[in-house]
Amino acid sequence: MNLTPLKEETVLEENKDRWFETKHLHTDLKSRSVKGGFSTIAGQVVSFAINIVSTILLARLLTPQDYGLVAMVTAVTGFVTIFNDLGLSSAVIQKEQINQQQVSAVFWINLFISLGIAIIVALLAPLLVSFYNEERLFNITLVFSVGIFVSSLSLQHNALMKRQMKFESLALMNTVNAFLSVLCGILLAWLGFGYWAIVSITILFPTFNTVALWFICDWRPSFAFDTRNVRSFIQFGAGITGFDLINYFSRNMDNVLIGKYIGSVALGLYTKAYQLLLLPITQLRNPLNSVALPALSTLQNDRGKYRNYYKRFLFILAFFSMPAVSFMAVFSEELILIVLGEQWIEASSIFRILAIAAFIQPTLGTIGLVMITTGDTKRYFIWGCINAVLVVSAFLIGVQWGVDGVAKAYVAVTYLLFFPALFYSLHGSPVPVALFLKEITFPAIFSIICGIAMYIYRGYFIYLNDIILSITGFSVGALLYLMLWFVCKASRERVMQVFEIRHVLLKKIN
Repeated sequence: MNLTPLKEETVLEENKDRWFETKHLHTDLKSRSVKGGFSTIAGQVVSFAINIVSTILLARLLTPQDYGLVAMVTAVTGFVTIFNDLGLSSAVIQKEQINQQQVSAVFWINLFISLGIAIIVALLAPLLVSFYNEERLFNITLVFSVGIFVSSLSLQHNALMKRQMKFESLALMNTVNAFLSVLCGILLAWLGFGYWAIVSITILFPTFNTVALWFICDWRPSFAFDTRNVRSFIQFGAGITGFDLINYFSRNMDNVLIGKYIGSVALGLYTKAYQLLLLPITQLRNPLNSVALPALSTLQNDRGKYRNYYKRFLFILAFFSMPAVSFMAVFSEELILIVLGEQWIEASSIFRILAIAAFIQPTLGTIGLVMITTGDTKRYFIWGCINAVLVVSAFLIGVQWGVDGVAKAYVAVTYLLFFPALFYSLHGSPVPVALFLKEITFPAIFSIICGIAMYIYRGYFIYLNDIILSITGFSVGALLYLMLWFVCKASRERVMQVFEIRHVLLKKIN
């Protein structure tokens, strides 16, 4: 008598109970979200320290041209890899009910698509060499194609971990893997391998993550599945994939234009300025978004609770991100010199211009989260198309004035689209536009005031050492920012939300 099918069925049933059901998350969603958010942010703080140290070291071991060469490849190949997931991972997180057959089908669909994409990227290698007239891009592209396939092996494991809000494990895993990949990259740079150090970090991190996720998440795909069970997943993911495709095209066209018409050195300066600016922002935004996606998806049928969760999430994001960007904009030159060194000083003007756009982007980006978690991916895709046409048009105009022109064009289109984006994307959702504006008003006003104060302070004490000037300037800005929150009753009530979240976390831990 063959007992293997019965045994396999039992294992799959256990997996269903452990990885698919989310009813238990409803009992204490607020505390789970807070604890998960802080755990993820704690991991991001460590990752941020790792990234800063690696950036400081690599910027002194490598050249702007090294970064520009890698950016030439990623700007094009990244466009193709958007099809790697097809938005199916988000569907696994967002759907109220899922089962073993559905997730297994999604796994195999992702795997076969990724294999095809890896082959396509490999075939693009000679075309990139011809387009940029740069022979070194050939081998870089081939290595990236291998990494694409490897990363696809753990997409659903990662989605299931997020669905169950196991953010502590994910944070620890990402931190360890970031350290290992960066360590390998620094070693290669020190040994004189140049741009291969950057390539190694880009490839090793998802590889380490894949191995770790298969170890941490014991879900395994079954070979018996029915693709008809994932029709709703594909429909949901189509809107996300369409948006990601269009959005990537628009967001990376600046890199393509700079690399093609200005050169690899200019592209290296531009991409490094952009990466350095986003580094602290992503350490806050990404963990908050990771926690908010499953939480808001769980609340999608309760408009009141959904709205209350979103407003707190948006406020916390604005409270921390806006003053941070103000500080970076004022002390852009000092930060470039401290972190990257004198050979990167030309990036400081690019850094300052891009910071103006980054002031509003983290909060504005949350409207996409609203459309995804409410299942309105068609609207999400349509807005992506509108945004892409206008952003690319701005880049085509701006490139006529060099790298700074591209950065200024990006700032202009970001603010011109601010209100149209809000009214179109939030229409019919649980989140009214007025609520969005109310939640970011105090953080925006207080951050601008602090930015002006820090600018005046910098002008008076410009003779100080770069590190001392930055630290004291940040202290002045942070102190003023906190004081401003207590000037009136309305702002005091708003800032107490930050302390309330801290109280919930401590209560949960104790």
